[in-house]
Amino acid sequence: MYNFILQIIVMLSLGAMIYLMARIIPKISDEVQNEFIRPETKFDKLFSSSRFEKFDTVFNNFIEKILRKVKLLLMRMDNATNNYLDKVKEYKINSNGSKKEEKLNLFENISEEKEELEIEKKEQEEK
Repeated sequence: MYNFILQIIVMLSLGAMIYLMARIIPKISDEVQNEFIRPETKFDKLFSSSRFEKFDTVFNNFIEKILRKVKLLLMRMDNATNNYLDKVKEYKINSNGSKKEEKLNLFENISEEKEELEIEKKEQEEK
């Protein structure tokens, strides 16, 4: 119980520290930006152009379509696998339950053969 209370206290203090830091960081970042303002170059303009934004949207759309198709393919494969497993399970149930294959019992076969031999001997003696 004491460990639990100590963990709660530690977590609350960490949360308080993060809250206090989050309140101070915007002030610091504004001051830093004002000190290091540099003029925009042609290289910066090239990368901030709308061509890259368009390329990014086209690329994201392409990736989204590909991932959807892969998801569909995986779902089809999963469905086929489940169907195959159901067939195997059904066959297993049928072979154990309704078909009831006769298991060989060596002792029954020997006793039946002995009875058949005795019957044949009796028939031969009678003749």
